[in-house]
Amino acid sequence: MKKLFTLSIIFISFSLSSCFRDECISHRTFVRLDPIYKTVEALRAEVKVTLGKELKNPAKIYVYKDYLLINEVNEGIHIYDNSKPSDPKNITFINIPGNRDMAIKENILYADNAIDLLAIDLSDLTAPKVLKRLDAVFGRSFGWNTQWANNPILVGYNQTTETQVLDCTDPNFNLGFFSNGGGLWFNRAALDASRAQSAPSKAGGATAATGIGGSMSRFGIVDKYLYGIDQSDLHVIYIDDPKNPKQGKSISVSWNIETLFPYKDKLFIGAQTGMFIMENKNPESPYLLSSFTHARACDPVYVDGDIAYITLKQGTTCQNTINELDVVDIKNITSPRLIKRYPMSNPAGLSILDNTLYLCESSFGLKLFNVKDVNTIDKNLLSHLTSFHAYDVIVLDKSQIIVTGDDGIRQLDASDPKNIKSISVIPVVKS
Repeated sequence: MKKLFTLSIIFISFSLSSCFRDECISHRTFVRLDPIYKTVEALRAEVKVTLGKELKNPAKIYVYKDYLLINEVNEGIHIYDNSKPSDPKNITFINIPGNRDMAIKENILYADNAIDLLAIDLSDLTAPKVLKRLDAVFGRSFGWNTQWANNPILVGYNQTTETQVLDCTDPNFNLGFFSNGGGLWFNRAALDASRAQSAPSKAGGATAATGIGGSMSRFGIVDKYLYGIDQSDLHVIYIDDPKNPKQGKSISVSWNIETLFPYKDKLFIGAQTGMFIMENKNPESPYLLSSFTHARACDPVYVDGDIAYITLKQGTTCQNTINELDVVDIKNITSPRLIKRYPMSNPAGLSILDNTLYLCESSFGLKLFNVKDVNTIDKNLLSHLTSFHAYDVIVLDKSQIIVTGDDGIRQLDASDPKNIKSISVIPVVKS
């Protein structure tokens, strides 16, 4: 009897163990990202002008005169004739490996070619011409290493979707991503949440000679100077002769800086750890004046009067779970003060015009708020569009706002915020 009892216990234990093991098995869909490396020589040699092509992975947008420029992440810049917003015409694509940002002054396009800066003549939009290259301006754009001569640069990833069978004892079971065999593996749900991550910079000097960028921009033009950031430094470029840019100072700011917003005689820099305010009264040599610290998250900054608006969002690249809008009093510029935090869904780019806040909410769409009273923003939602993805926004006027998202570029008429109308859509073609 004793042996039978013992065998029964062993059998039950084995059965339960098998049951638990079965319950721990999980089929999970991961996106595999295999790194693409290119030498500096290859990156420079591949710059060329081609016929306009379809959008696949758009991000930054820029408006110049009647033209709309759209960054294809790490690949180049699309140029559209937008003189008729209801029917934008695809003109040209400039193939620029490693491209993420752009700005224009007097028909000269400034664009990053990985670590270099290009000056490109747009006088003939069907045949843009590279006039000058400044080598290795953005040395920190792809990490700490600045010895690029013999080191290939990571410029992107090839993406495939695969299903992994994981056991509960696998250390990757509860992670959103892991590394294996030189590639990165992201849980599909986690990656979608990360992607579910703007109006004229009035004080930055958007004039007939320059264009308008969104709040996600890393470039900004102020008079005779182009400012650009990489992961840690602010770079000053002299563009008094737009066709012949010259490199000026590079100023260390902080690690993981992300966005640049010129306003009056200040430069506001968004970082994963906070907002940095640079004094720019001497435009050749900006210096750190003050900062505002927040929880670690991705964050662009938009400034209007004495108020700075900062969005914080979660995602695998942002390393946090916070989704909120921070409203900061900058009247005392050396001592920024938090006024209020507003919970959001997954906020990204933003803009303000005439007390209306246009806030991108990634896969949750676009929200419009009345911000006349910054203490009651949550009680003054004017409109919420949920049918598209919204990454960044440029507001030309209330009758024409341009929203970029991973599913297309939309132009909207928001004259009546309760009845926003579609003007046109440039679709994204998924491979």
